[in-house]
Amino acid sequence: MRITNGIMNNNAKTNITLNKEYADRLNTQVATGQKITRPSDDPVIAIRALRLNTNIAELNQYYDKNIPDAESWLTTTETALDQTNSILESIQKNLTTGASDDNTAGDRMNLLENMAALRKQIYAAGNADYAGRTVFTGYRTGESLTFLDDTDNLQYSMIQNLTFKDVSKIDYVSGSFGVNKSALLDKSELDIDCTEVYRVRLAYNKLDDPQVNPDGSALSPEISYKLKDGTTGTYNVSVVSLTPDQSVNDGYYTSIGEDEVRLIADTGELILGRNAAQNLQSDGAEFSIEYSKSEFDKGDLRPEHYFACKSKDTADAASKVIPYNYDETGTTPDFKKQKITYEVAFNQSLEINTNACDVYSHDIGRDVDELIAATQAVVDVEEKIKTLESMQKDTGYSETDLEKINGMLEACNKEFDFLKEIMQKKFSQGIGRFQDYAARLNTENAAAGSKSERLALTKERVSEQRQNFKELADSNINIDLTDTAIDLKSAEVALQAAQSATAKIVQQTLLNYI
Repeated sequence: MRITNGIMNNNAKTNITLNKEYADRLNTQVATGQKITRPSDDPVIAIRALRLNTNIAELNQYYDKNIPDAESWLTTTETALDQTNSILESIQKNLTTGASDDNTAGDRMNLLENMAALRKQIYAAGNADYAGRTVFTGYRTGESLTFLDDTDNLQYSMIQNLTFKDVSKIDYVSGSFGVNKSALLDKSELDIDCTEVYRVRLAYNKLDDPQVNPDGSALSPEISYKLKDGTTGTYNVSVVSLTPDQSVNDGYYTSIGEDEVRLIADTGELILGRNAAQNLQSDGAEFSIEYSKSEFDKGDLRPEHYFACKSKDTADAASKVIPYNYDETGTTPDFKKQKITYEVAFNQSLEINTNACDVYSHDIGRDVDELIAATQAVVDVEEKIKTLESMQKDTGYSETDLEKINGMLEACNKEFDFLKEIMQKKFSQGIGRFQDYAARLNTENAAAGSKSERLALTKERVSEQRQNFKELADSNINIDLTDTAIDLKSAEVALQAAQSATAKIVQQTLLNYI
């Protein structure tokens, strides 16, 4: 085959071009630190780089955003639970003190002040929020757990579900009277009595009377029940309010038909007749009642976090009725178990929220209210006794008046004995009840702590994965600078040699061979 000068020149130029391209590629790698500058340089490396970068981006999201958010949420939750636990411990200390038989009137006044202060704090920790999101309110993170101010322009109707365990017996002291120095009463200890009463305590007091739906229609409460054997039925509920006449109020508690159910709006208590109570108290019985409330105090729990309910802003004529926790079939049974989850690793989610219903029950506040009321009743009777004892020493009263004063004093002493016994009983029972509340809270706190520990382990694992993927990504696309620099130097030497050889070749012509 004849090799012409043209062929030699073309081959020389091609070889020089290839050497230049190779040297240029190595020079670019040294300058950029990467093996490729465009996917076409090496599709395998490019595809692997995309996959690794995607994994790194996901791990960065977990490590830099999701996990820190979950950590902060859990920390906020644990702090709030610790604060609530401290309040419950303080209440238990007061209960232990209140159960003592040696308390003076001054001691009881101190108890009243302490319990009233603690009552205001009970649910305050439940309003804890992280980044503007309330942590105990399920999906309604934009709403506080409690009412932040007193309100009388929000009307709610709510359905409260109850069981046979909610039916209890209470002691009710009847025959109480006021003491007026200028209007003596003909009383004796026979006028004071203590009666056992069946009752169900609802979640709220200060209920509406008459009962009215948020849409303005009348609400006639009734109890719908289902027994263990499948038997169903209803009880009509009459609604009454306390009056200035104590004898009328006594009748609300002590004079009730055997199949009758009465709702005392002021106290939020259902008073049950004997037959109704025994029916609803039977093992496995479940029942519900719908009632309305328009007056809420600061610190009261918002109904929408606990019940299927409806509300309306009565101060706004254009306001519409808002339903909460309803679906097409009625109520949503699991609406209180709303789970907020964070994805903290590949295919790994963590539930971070604690539901208010598992910690901040209405019973806590209602129990404290009853303890305060029981203590206040004893303090009030003590004041009546002091007044009557001072009246005994007043020489301005006639013999007839003194007989009345003595009779009133005997009645008040009997009332005091009853009320003191009831108070001490409530305080003693309260110790066990609040221990249960604290135990339930500690269970939720331990669960939050366990989540924090799992999250810490996940964070450590994600950190290791992120480091491993970064190393894989580096080795996939980044060059070894030393090796590449040596290759570049070799390429430059090869290019120079090629150029030198070509220079010698192209100097030869056909005349050199003639």
